[in-house]
Amino acid sequence: MDIDTDALQGVYKKLNELLGTDEMLKFYQEFRGTQLNLPMKLYDRNGTVAAIKDNYPQMSEKQLADKYGYSQRWVKRVISEGKN
Repeated sequence: MDIDTDALQGVYKKLNELLGTDEMLKFYQEFRGTQLNLPMKLYDRNGTVAAIKDNYPQMSEKQLADKYGYSQRWVKRVISEGKN
């Protein structure tokens, strides 16, 4: 399929730039017409709690916070609750 990238809708134009035409078309076929509301956090809270417990103390609280996108304070609370 020949795609005129100059005529794409804004969101599809951005996806095309980020993913390439083939992947943008896959995304279009899968999600067209769907309203998406994407979470701010990449990682799920429950999965992150388990990962923190698995990786502490090999990684510092700051490293864990940076890796998973949560605050250092929240990571510290998860660790302290895990000890109780």
